[in-house]
Amino acid sequence: MRCPDCNKFASFDTESEPEINADVDEDGNVTGTCRIVNTCAECGTELTAADLDIDISVADDIFEHRKTCDSKSLEVEVTGERTDRMENKTRTGKLIKNPRYMKHMYGADLRATVTCGCGMSWEAEDSVEVQGSGMEEQV
Repeated sequence: MRCPDCNKFASFDTESEPEINADVDEDGNVTGTCRIVNTCAECGTELTAADLDIDISVADDIFEHRKTCDSKSLEVEVTGERTDRMENKTRTGKLIKNPRYMKHMYGADLRATVTCGCGMSWEAEDSVEVQGSGMEEQV
């Protein structure tokens, strides 16, 4: 992809932090979106982006905790780290030797910390990703 600002065929910079917007419901289900952006490695212009759905649950732990706790308020903090990998195997597990047929996957590893009003907290992890061709062009 050619960058419109620096007019070069620049590579993607995938080091930017994901933008996470998440909420928790009263049952302990964390939902929201994680926006990842690939920028131009030369000038930093946003070239492609994707909004990925977050769905993490600690509902079983919350259900057990509510048997002894009267607090109904829950807060969530979700942190994330970018991932970038090449999918080099077929569905059957056979190795793909030609890079042309490999899939480039971009995503994020997420960690959600749900805290009850009484101070008890639970952590859960999830990862979300999208194929590079599935990202929206920003220019």
